[in-house]
Amino acid sequence: MLARVAESLYWFGRNLERAEHCTRFLKVQYYSTLDAPMLQNRDFTLRSILFMSGSDFDTEFVPTELEVLRKVIFDYNNASSIFSIIRNGRENARSIRNAISSELWEAINKWYLFSKNYKVHQFDAGKIHEFSDIMFSHIAMIKSNVSNSMLHNDVWHFLNLGKFIECTLQVIRIMRSKISDWSILSDNGVNKALMTYQWTIMLKSLEAFDAHNNYNKGHRSQGSIFEFTVGNAVFPRSINSTLSKIAFHLERVSLRPEEYPEVARNLEMIIDDNEEFKDYKDEEKVVEYLENANISMSNLHNQISNMYFN
Repeated sequence: MLARVAESLYWFGRNLERAEHCTRFLKVQYYSTLDAPMLQNRDFTLRSILFMSGSDFDTEFVPTELEVLRKVIFDYNNASSIFSIIRNGRENARSIRNAISSELWEAINKWYLFSKNYKVHQFDAGKIHEFSDIMFSHIAMIKSNVSNSMLHNDVWHFLNLGKFIECTLQVIRIMRSKISDWSILSDNGVNKALMTYQWTIMLKSLEAFDAHNNYNKGHRSQGSIFEFTVGNAVFPRSINSTLSKIAFHLERVSLRPEEYPEVARNLEMIIDDNEEFKDYKDEEKVVEYLENANISMSNLHNQISNMYFN
């Protein structure tokens, strides 16, 4: 396999996962501003959306709802906008058109055409729900075709390697962002109602709310949330679960450059650190773990890029 083909597959997987997480975070965060606990904190939440999306903004800037939504969703001058991510993902796929199935290419192209033909001038906040549902439908169709219309060979493994590395990074980023949000908004836990509401927002941003409640029989605490999103082995978006999927796909790539043993050992150390972490009731230690995990995952990405794409 050519290095450029492997790299395009990897980055398509990353862009697909990034678009999904950014869309869900935007939807959940925005609708949280309509609920009673957050009515007085709309500006804060809009800044949180900008920060989470990776969009540049002036800290002195007083955001308006429509400005933020258009910058985060539609602005092609913003490399972190959802439509920029879609365009980049489609370009990744176009460059490897012969390596993927026609069904997958058609699904990707429909997703791209949805963004290209979207009537931005008619958009307002009332259309977030409709927009998000259409986005999730396109992404679900693409993921279905990734699983069901492609050989599970190196092409599939490189695509999924990017997908699960991005998923891990997004989960870390969302958790770190929401911990900061609830610390600030609740005055370090003084306002218990606002803090517990932000726990709900974090779980919903990861599509983990119902799964957490079912797994913990309705009991919810800061410790149970951290344990579920970091260490749970059966929740698909937990860091534990996504790391195991990264290991699965990396191990099954048939290419074995001389750097492979070192990269595999590095990933094994990241997995070991995750399994050994048990301080879920200590928020400071969770934050420290997340920051270290983010650095480790960034280093893993760099190692994979140097090993396969350069």
